[in-house]
Amino acid sequence: MDKENKKKKKKGKISKFIYWLLFFIMIIFVAAIYYLDMLPIKYFMLLVCGSVFILGLFALILLNSRIKKAIRFLFGLFAILLIVIISIVSKYIIDTKEIINHITEKINYKTENYSVIVLEDSSYEELVDLEDEDIGYLDNESQGTKKAINKLDDKIKSSKIDYDDVSELSNDLLKENISAILVEDSFKEILEEADEEFEPETRVLYTFSVKVPESKSSKQVDVTKEPFNIYISGIDTYGKITSVSRSDVNILVTVNPQTQSVLLTDIPRDYYVQLHDTTGYKDKITHAGIYGVGNSVSTIEDLLDININYYVKVNFTSVVKLVDALGGVTVHSDYNFTSKDNYRYYVGDNQVNGARALSFVRERHAFADGDTQRGKNQMYLIEAIANELMSFKSITKFNDLLDTMEDSFETNISSEEISELVKMQIDKMIKWDIESNSLEGEGSLEYTYSYKSQKLYVMIPDVSSVASTKTKISKVMNSSK
Repeated sequence: MDKENKKKKKKGKISKFIYWLLFFIMIIFVAAIYYLDMLPIKYFMLLVCGSVFILGLFALILLNSRIKKAIRFLFGLFAILLIVIISIVSKYIIDTKEIINHITEKINYKTENYSVIVLEDSSYEELVDLEDEDIGYLDNESQGTKKAINKLDDKIKSSKIDYDDVSELSNDLLKENISAILVEDSFKEILEEADEEFEPETRVLYTFSVKVPESKSSKQVDVTKEPFNIYISGIDTYGKITSVSRSDVNILVTVNPQTQSVLLTDIPRDYYVQLHDTTGYKDKITHAGIYGVGNSVSTIEDLLDININYYVKVNFTSVVKLVDALGGVTVHSDYNFTSKDNYRYYVGDNQVNGARALSFVRERHAFADGDTQRGKNQMYLIEAIANELMSFKSITKFNDLLDTMEDSFETNISSEEISELVKMQIDKMIKWDIESNSLEGEGSLEYTYSYKSQKLYVMIPDVSSVASTKTKISKVMNSSK
């Protein structure tokens, strides 16, 4: 009899332990949902009520010794299963919130990447070999350049020769008038694009980075009630998302939450505009990215007479990692074509992985209208990614998506604003009316602010296209139900 009582007491203790563990895990789960702050209050209250009901039901079964052992045993197994599932879900919820907080941290700096470049056939093998030699640099009076010069001075003693034209800087290197040049990588890419001799005739001897303060404040609005604009910048580089580089993707997203309408406006990378806070030659809008995402934002504001409230910045790494994390996406193509990377695409739907997706949105030489079609392809990919993210199967890739997001995106949208948008979407299950638009222009060769010595290919804006775009944006911004 004593043995039987001991067994009953032991089983009772196990049942109590399982119940109180379930109680504890359920409290953590509800707290995690509250911490995430993406569930409308009515659904959160339903969750709380459901949790109380589940805990009450399990208390009646597991803590009641008069219930049959078989039933208590089954409920005990079910409780253990719930504990495991809820623990895993709670971890994902907390991780999600932490990553969103990380992405939306105010990053008030940009990273400038510098290269010390010498002639390919020179005898210089290490940075120290340039001791007491002449090194040229582009003197654009920026804080980043000054920091770079100081950092280089800490490494070696050399004569610094300033230039106000990056083309003259490279020409003097190629003519052996100077031993080396110090140049930010964005300008290095311009040189490689503008002068076919530059890349094969030179090599990079040394690289380093400097951080430069940059204001990235937003023009906040109530995103659930007021219309707003988001600038999507896709920079043509891999690695750190804070790096400055040319902005190959320039898409303006105009959102009106009241009318549930969205306008996507593509701005071709070669659009010839006056960069913000510059005088003299106009420049390609892609070159605005060299001076930071803030300059791109202000330049587009000047062009379209609007306020841009927020920005989202991605790079090559972002696109590849996101598409691969989704297990690939299905993207629409208007043409049969082969990209520069030798990927083949066909009219209609194409299943692409990360590398193929990136090649798809970068290609322009395969099309008669070049940048215009590339802009359309970029919007096709955005739509494909959005469709995949909203599908049920994306839940199974949640962990990979979280890992992808953490270091691949930069934005000045706050976590609170993201929470409000998600709550609104869940609460109203909005079906957004999405319209696409592209700025148009005509190809030309012109001098640019960033490369003054030689004419580069640009796209002269079509005045009527700019005016039409302003009207479309205004219509979305000022419409009401």
